[in-house]
Amino acid sequence: MKQKISIIRPLNLIIVALTMLVVLLKYQNQQTENYWLQMIYLILPAVLTAAAGYIINDIKDIDIDKINKPGKNLIGTMVSQKEAYIFYAILNIVSLAVSFLLNEQYAMINVCIIGLLYLYAVQLKGVPLMGNIIIAICSSAVIACCILIIGFKTKIGFFNFSGYIGFAFLITLIRELVKTIEDMEGDKAYGIKTYPVVLGIKATKILIYFLSGFVIILCGIYSFIAWGVSMYASAIIMGVVTLAMFYFINFLSKSKEKTIYHQASNLLKGIIVLGLLNLIFS
Repeated sequence: MKQKISIIRPLNLIIVALTMLVVLLKYQNQQTENYWLQMIYLILPAVLTAAAGYIINDIKDIDIDKINKPGKNLIGTMVSQKEAYIFYAILNIVSLAVSFLLNEQYAMINVCIIGLLYLYAVQLKGVPLMGNIIIAICSSAVIACCILIIGFKTKIGFFNFSGYIGFAFLITLIRELVKTIEDMEGDKAYGIKTYPVVLGIKATKILIYFLSGFVIILCGIYSFIAWGVSMYASAIIMGVVTLAMFYFINFLSKSKEKTIYHQASNLLKGIIVLGLLNLIFS
């Protein structure tokens, strides 16, 4: 049977690049020279850093993935650990070099994200909730970095941009919690103290329901306001997001098998894309 490549996770990287591209085109700063070149200097490091983060995580999870994701981690089978470390280093070096071409500020932010992703892989993953928050921060920080070269013509534009950063943080945090339930068996076997390992699946689901309810309230309010100011497309999209979150809660409440939790995680990925659509039409 053909193995599924999980070292770089192409779909996730495409979503990162697409999200940044949409934001950069939506709020393009017309006064900035060589804007397209600056877009490359901004997007490419983010994608490379994310890819490197997946690799170091897979390196540290070789044994755990034999339980959680059998046959999906190619490190130690098709790719040696030494080769993986070399590729990890190359990706980070190129990422830092390109980010420095944009400006020193972005390079320093990139250094921080690389450091956080490394700490997550080697230690923070085993700190209940902390590891999940770190990944959510890094994911939303990628979008926030777009502010280095974009410009806002209206306060509504800045509001929508800031709102999407918060939206991405919350949905990513929820998704990471779902993934910890999915990976609970292997984490528990190797002493990785994630939130569900320490407090149980029921407590983790309660936290997910609370965060999801918060997202529903915010999206519902946004949809109501957007309709009131004749932003009908945005109102409809965020209305769909609100309904999708209700569906997610119902779906998760009935989830007991590992494959179902994986489907719930993918559902959240789709909700993130829906939020991105709102950014386009807002």
